Amino acid sequence: MFLLTGTLFFCNTGKAQRLVFVFANGMYNTPAGDFKSAGYNYGFGGEAGAGIGLLGSTFLTGSVGYNSFNSKASGVKNLKATPIKFGLRQYLFARMLFVKADAGVAAVSNTGDDGSKFTLGAGAGVKLAGLNLGIDYNTIRLNQPGVNWAGWFAFKAGFSFGL
Repeated sequence: MFLLTGTLFFCNTGKAQRLVFVFANGMYNTPAGDFKSAGYNYGFGGEAGAGIGLLGSTFLTGSVGYNSFNSKASGVKNLKATPIKFGLRQYLFARMLFVKADAGVAAVSNTGDDGSKFTLGAGAGVKLAGLNLGIDYNTIRLNQPGVNWAGWFAFKAGFSFGL
């Protein structure tokens, strides 16, 4: 009886442990749709964050980033956004491939549309050892003529490691 109780205790204790990881990525951003039509042609950025295991291969994530988009229109400033987002990451196929979705708020700096804006994104990637490669589609809610949502594809490369 003692052996059975001890075995069950240690098995349940092992399942209760959470895996934590941290990550950092550099990004090349390509505006899409109305955002591209409004005169923005490319951008660069970075992000850092962490995740904590929930159930199995599902993780709760949080991140802080910075994105700057080059304006090709004269008289229009570059758009700068600093997002703070929370979301979920689901690993597939032996924790190599993952899909993710997140949402949050971004501090936006631009001609006539500065302030805190709603942001959301979804993407997929691959984790090879500590290297992460991925692609996301992100949007920020703007109030500019012709651009209600600024959307872009982010090509990401970076690293992650477990704690």
